[in-house]
Amino acid sequence: MSEPYSAMARLHLGPVALRRYLAGAAGPWAGWGELAGWDDRGGEGGGLPWGLHPEPDHAAVERWLAEGGDHRAHWGAFLRTAEEPGLARVGYDAASETLTVVNLTVHREEFRDPLWFLALVGGAAGQVGERGGFAVVRDYLWPGPGNRCTLGVVAVGGGGVRALHPVRDAEEYGSAVRAADAEFDGTGGVDGDDDPEEWGGPDPVECLDAL
Repeated sequence: MSEPYSAMARLHLGPVALRRYLAGAAGPWAGWGELAGWDDRGGEGGGLPWGLHPEPDHAAVERWLAEGGDHRAHWGAFLRTAEEPGLARVGYDAASETLTVVNLTVHREEFRDPLWFLALVGGAAGQVGERGGFAVVRDYLWPGPGNRCTLGVVAVGGGGVRALHPVRDAEEYGSAVRAADAEFDGTGGVDGDDDPEEWGGPDPVECLDAL
């Protein structure tokens, strides 16, 4: 298994807003260059801007999005990038009006998939309620939180998507990362000896189609 990215989004959307969001056309997010994550395990570096990464192929992502398709179709394609179906999950809690999307193995070793993920998250900015939402991209899942690096965190609100900085926005940034890790740990095994093919769970694309 290649070293994967892990991605998690939590968006607060009422039922009508959720349907409107999923049926809406997906488009690029222009703020990706503002993202900064840890550039080492301890985070002493204060964050590495994505614009300095050697592989942020945003042009390819913009081509994918320009080819059309609504958010539902793009989310379905994104969820299928998981190396095993049990490594991705999507669910909507009607009581809290919360959409959660998790993909543990976005396995292409380039930045296209995280940029694609964040573009889809950004499309919810005009639809989320007052509680907004957030998204987290991590670079590695095993053998546990101590060996994961955070590549980027965003906050989603009615006015748009804001990249969070690991130092300037430490409290909000850290809260989002902890919430993401809880979802990662609950979606699949996190022991390096586990076999992903044995991890069960509902098909995430079928769950998405049911929304």
